[in-house]
Amino acid sequence: MGGYFQSKKSNGYLHIFQISYKNINGGRMENEDKFKLSVDLAVQTIECGGEVSRAEETIRRINDYKCNVFATTSLIVAQKGKDTQVRRIYKDNVNLSELARINSVSRALANESTAIKNFVEYDKPIIEHISNFFATASFSLFFGGNLTDALFAGLISIVISVAKFNKIEFNIFSKNLVSAFIATVLSFIPSILGISVHQDKIIIGTIMLLVPGLTVVNAIRDMMNSDLLAGMSELFGAVMSALSIAFAVAGALWLFDKI
Repeated sequence: MGGYFQSKKSNGYLHIFQISYKNINGGRMENEDKFKLSVDLAVQTIECGGEVSRAEETIRRINDYKCNVFATTSLIVAQKGKDTQVRRIYKDNVNLSELARINSVSRALANESTAIKNFVEYDKPIIEHISNFFATASFSLFFGGNLTDALFAGLISIVISVAKFNKIEFNIFSKNLVSAFIATVLSFIPSILGISVHQDKIIIGTIMLLVPGLTVVNAIRDMMNSDLLAGMSELFGAVMSALSIAFAVAGALWLFDKI
């Protein structure tokens, strides 16, 4: 019998992992199918924000450590016997709920189990927008803003989340650049309408949603695991993302003659 694990990423396209068993009572997958699936899971792990060392460990564990794996933030090469799998990785977003489900699938395969859990759908748009609202509002309050600042920071985060430019196939640098610029421009609207707010607190609260904190943590973890190439690559990507946010905010402030 067969089972299917289907995941949907934020850019709209579907990734379908087909898990075929000989029978529902703990039957095993064919080795070739299992190897290919393990590589696909590793690719999804990196694309959703997981560290490279975790992706490599996913392939090794599922295949009982009888394989060779080399992975970076943009490429995975895996070899098992006469079978070699190569995957190009396009990382454009961080999705922790997706990552949790991928980990569940990986553990089930590694343990030869058909009972795959934790498939709760946490990445529905409405839940994402609510989470963004409270996250940015909380950051605005944390950095000294008032409730009005927090309210506008939350509303701006929703606008950024639903904006059409967020659905275009931008890379992370370009997406952060556009998002931070628009967020900064929108922070001037309350003042234009005569509402007393602290624009700096609104801007800080909103752009905290874009700060690549997870990428920095993953980079450090990979370097501590002696995976220097992947770690340095992730760290450089985090620096570039931070620079894109800084340039966007500075450009918007210059546009309104604030610097």
